[in-house]
Amino acid sequence: MLREDVVAGLREMFGVEPELDEPASQPWAAVKYGTEGLNAVVRARVGDRTVIVKLNPERGIGQTLIPWIVQEYGISLPRPYSTFEAAAVTSNTGERERAAYSLHALRDVLPQELGRFGAALVLKDLGEIDGLDPSGAIARWSTDRIEQALVGAAAFHAATRGRDFPWTVQRPSTATIWADRELWLAQLDDAAARFPDIVTPEVHTTRRRTIDTIQNWHPAKDAMPATLVHNDYNQRNVGFRDSGDLVVLDWELARVDTPQRDVVELLTFTLDAHTQVDELLHLLAVHWQALADNGLEVDPDTYARAAAAEFRVQSFDRVGMQLLFGAAFDLPYLKRINRTVDQLVALTQE
Repeated sequence: MLREDVVAGLREMFGVEPELDEPASQPWAAVKYGTEGLNAVVRARVGDRTVIVKLNPERGIGQTLIPWIVQEYGISLPRPYSTFEAAAVTSNTGERERAAYSLHALRDVLPQELGRFGAALVLKDLGEIDGLDPSGAIARWSTDRIEQALVGAAAFHAATRGRDFPWTVQRPSTATIWADRELWLAQLDDAAARFPDIVTPEVHTTRRRTIDTIQNWHPAKDAMPATLVHNDYNQRNVGFRDSGDLVVLDWELARVDTPQRDVVELLTFTLDAHTQVDELLHLLAVHWQALADNGLEVDPDTYARAAAAEFRVQSFDRVGMQLLFGAAFDLPYLKRINRTVDQLVALTQE
């Protein structure tokens, strides 16, 4: 969407000429949104108020950014990225966030929607959001902040249990994760060569073993109820309003999965490699109890086994994707989340 389209859309919506602020630069914006477009988030002044315009290109990073990185930085995949099961999560994402803003179950964590035009959502400007860190550089959240984010996620997890959302990708299974084994191994091998201080020989061996044994441990995830998950639930998208209430942004990667997906993503980014088992178990228990409080009761052993499986998936799937991004961009959190996820996997070994 071009700048003039945004101006025209706001003019028609509010009846006054808007002024756009220049969005903060993101190194991948030109690839993801096009060199003549705008960044994902634009603040605009219309009359005596400011609003946020959120743009969602119809194609996702699985069709733009990831193939570009693979080609430009010589990442060797056994076949085109688009042919893997994982590509569906990051492709054709334009409708997802717009659909998410229509869900009653998410009303408490979303900014107020003021309107929409084309591929754009017009949202209430919340100003500075406490804890929100688009760079992902903040090293660790406090325990009470993590607890609040887990409780908030559990509310929309429980409210969406068992529902079908045709606008997004349905839950993964042991079969689909195993089918992408070649992708996980290729990403791991590239990261070991590109970042030897992060993916050390020991880390490589451990994650390789995790991938090779997917069929043994992943069925624990299949046993969990499925819910809608944000799927990028970390401090780059999660923060707190002036009132202290939780706010969750950027829903274009939302999908159906086990609720532990959001838990594991959050803990990977907001804990650290010094986390001890008592703290981890406490935080998992907070989410488990909040699910029950919202009407989704899960056997505690089933929950724990699925959480352990989710940390393993995280180590080669989501963290693997971040390592791929790291080939092209300087990510301040890259080393930290790799060390953290390895610690969390180790703490949940049976």
